[in-house]
Amino acid sequence: MFERLDTAAAKMSSYVCVGLDPTPERVPIGDVLAFNCAIVDATKDFVSAFKPQLAYYEAMGIEGFRILEKTIQHIRDVAPDHVIVGDGKRGDISTTATAYATAMFEVWDVDIATVYAYQGADSIEPFLQYPGRGVYIVCRTSNPTSRDIQDLVVDRTEGRTQVFDRVADMADRWAGSENVGLVVGATYPDDLRALRARHPEPHFLIPGVGAQGGVAEDTARAGANDRGGGFLVNSSRGIIYASRNPEDFDAEAQKAARLLRDQLNEALDSNRIDSQSVTLE
Repeated sequence: MFERLDTAAAKMSSYVCVGLDPTPERVPIGDVLAFNCAIVDATKDFVSAFKPQLAYYEAMGIEGFRILEKTIQHIRDVAPDHVIVGDGKRGDISTTATAYATAMFEVWDVDIATVYAYQGADSIEPFLQYPGRGVYIVCRTSNPTSRDIQDLVVDRTEGRTQVFDRVADMADRWAGSENVGLVVGATYPDDLRALRARHPEPHFLIPGVGAQGGVAEDTARAGANDRGGGFLVNSSRGIIYASRNPEDFDAEAQKAARLLRDQLNEALDSNRIDSQSVTLE
């Protein structure tokens, strides 16, 4: 799955993922499905992935589920090479995790699911029974109070291992399968940089750029692997609500997606130039 995602990123020259997180009161045209489709149509040439957050659709009840289904189908129709991340942050004992995996991959037909690992490996393994599908394990989140749990020290025998370090260590068990990645927030750039240094293989999904305060250029430099890729930067509000004007919301979303794409690419290009300079010296 992550080989496919890297291929999509290379084809689109973009490491941008658009978070499709609509709320009826903020959607400027009064039709959530039409809004989603317009955003997808406007941004698809500048991004490589879309990420519907399931909570926003669940909050709309049965109609929300219909909107989610039709949104995913629309992405498949107009952007078949793009990757769809189903952001449900599922996690439970193995039998329930099996049901969650069935829902994410067989019912909603997403390519990658976000999951929690706090109940151990058996909450992850049912999701790995789907060849060609992937998971992002929630590791270091972008919200301000993530430190309440994720910073707790669990081991001092070799340095200072925190909860989020241990979660990343779990992901390394499966990293060679190219089906397991990590969610790492842009709002903690030092942690992002350290996690990438210690875990070069897993793919990173990086939320928190834009509305939450993460800086695009710093995020690209910190999150990229040694091949200059291996990550996605998600932006939701910063793209889909770039304008609340029903006349131009899609055009402004396109501008925001293109700007973020260019910021990430320029940062990666400067990284490559710096690395070549060091090598030549």
